Amino acid sequence: MINHQNINRDNPINYREVLERIGGDTEFLEDLLKIYFLEFEEKRAQIEDALQGADFNLIQELGHSLKGSSANLSLPSLRRDASALEIAGREKNIDRARQALSSLIAECLALHDFLEQNPPQAQIV
Repeated sequence: MINHQNINRDNPINYREVLERIGGDTEFLEDLLKIYFLEFEEKRAQIEDALQGADFNLIQELGHSLKGSSANLSLPSLRRDASALEIAGREKNIDRARQALSSLIAECLALHDFLEQNPPQAQIV
């Protein structure tokens, strides 16, 4: 059973949604989140390089990729910021792309901090 007390719309992860999607398997969710953080760091470096080179197609592509993985893991703020990055790439707006990356980094750090205080296993009673 899911501990609804730890589920809040302001949280960086919607535990209820993601756990329903993966059949309540908190260990699997932990593995998915570890992969997400690793891939985020790889994509972050690629985005920074793309920003330096004004490679808007790559910015759009990486934003789209992060948007999908964030949505799959029910990470609404990260999905929103990744979508903003994708749009900035499509519109060739370097300032918005930089702002979106900055927000993505801040949200990823907030997610990491949140997960340390509220690990997936704590969602089951």
